[in-house]
Amino acid sequence: MLWMTSSSTSPSEEIDVSILKRKLTKEFFSIGFPAFIQLAAEPLAALVDTAYLGRLGPEVLGGAGVAISAQYSVSKLYNDPLLRTSISLVASQDGLARGAGDEDNEEVAEQNRKKLSVAVSSALLLAFLVGTIQLVVFLVLANSITRGMGVTSANPMWHSAVSYLRVRALGTPAATLWLVTNGIFRGLGDTRTPLIYSFFFTALNAILDPLFIFTFHFGASGAAAGTALAQYTALIPLMLALNRKVKIEVLGQLSELKSSLRAYLQAGGLVMFRTLGKVLAYSVCARQAALLGSVGAAAYNLTFQLGFATTQICEAVAVAVQTLLARELADNKSHTPAVKAKVVRHLINTSLWIGGGVATTLSLTTFLQRDSVLRGLTTNVAVQKASATIFPAVLTTQVFKGLAYPVNGIVMGGLDWVFTMIAMWAANFVCVGMVRFWSLGGAVPTLNQIWWALAAFMATQVVTGVLRYQSKTGVWKVLKGDQD
Repeated sequence: MLWMTSSSTSPSEEIDVSILKRKLTKEFFSIGFPAFIQLAAEPLAALVDTAYLGRLGPEVLGGAGVAISAQYSVSKLYNDPLLRTSISLVASQDGLARGAGDEDNEEVAEQNRKKLSVAVSSALLLAFLVGTIQLVVFLVLANSITRGMGVTSANPMWHSAVSYLRVRALGTPAATLWLVTNGIFRGLGDTRTPLIYSFFFTALNAILDPLFIFTFHFGASGAAAGTALAQYTALIPLMLALNRKVKIEVLGQLSELKSSLRAYLQAGGLVMFRTLGKVLAYSVCARQAALLGSVGAAAYNLTFQLGFATTQICEAVAVAVQTLLARELADNKSHTPAVKAKVVRHLINTSLWIGGGVATTLSLTTFLQRDSVLRGLTTNVAVQKASATIFPAVLTTQVFKGLAYPVNGIVMGGLDWVFTMIAMWAANFVCVGMVRFWSLGGAVPTLNQIWWALAAFMATQVVTGVLRYQSKTGVWKVLKGDQD
């Protein structure tokens, strides 16, 4: 395979590399498994809100759904930049600190600890500022935003939508800090601690929601209040746990934070533009599916949800490889160039084998059980038939997704921000270009064509990412040491 190469080293070095590879593989799973559990459990908080609000009638549930969609459409653009940059930049600084070995004096070690503190503190400061800006925007413009979502004051969903949006806005600083604190922990290679507090948050949310919704009769805003309060309550011990690992200090080192903030803003801007390309590609495909009528749209949404397990697992793989690669690439002292090249190559190979292997296994299992899977997801025979006809394209997309997530994690682990942005827009152009081509002459692309466009979207990310690190240029020149 293109990414499977080896290099020659001395027998003693081979033994050291073998031990190091086993250690990194163990660490890979220790990061990836808790991350997967948390990623799979996080949607439970939203399900708790939905379950309780559903008892108040469609107007309340629909109004809350409008508010959630409005917030999601904005948060999607900043979530990825804040999370991805905090993981890579903190892991990179952690790698520099670890690279300061025993031969370095205490003064150098202290400088590295301070730099790590600056990286962590600046990430939290940026998260707080972004969350506060959102708080003001959603509070002040709640009415305008709700109208922009197509709900007017005459609509029975209006009150629930506006009240949920305003109360939930009060929790945006906590939500943003929660996101970035999780990213920092991941960058430090610790996904177990945030998992524990994630369970605490979900449990507390399940307790507070009915209290505010039913006991206090707050309705939709009660669900927002319960979620916000639960997140603030869980955030405090999570940040205290982080402070025990790395000193959090903002006011005492404001001057030092400036350069770190610039790095976050520069990288975050590129990742935000990357995310825009991703969101637009999905939006174009979803809009085209909607033009196919109720059956076509339902089949698209149903098959889109089939990738949930693949997404969560491969996202966890991406987190693990991004963290470990950023750390190992930044550490220029612990290993010789040849050993470092083997370590980097091992992490790349591990992530691709796991991501691709899991996605392929899940896809084959789903394909073999497609009839029972479809019957379990819908009782509508027309939707079942429409979904069954596109299964090959859907599952091919999932296989490519299983490779695309780790590849993107690899590139981001190298802090290769410009390339990851370019690669995503190249994938966007391929996907949207295929849809536009099939739309020529006023034609409406079929469901099968839409899914093949999505498969090409994922495949383009894989191909460009592999070509990037195989070029052995820029940050990837480290792989030149991996030669026969």
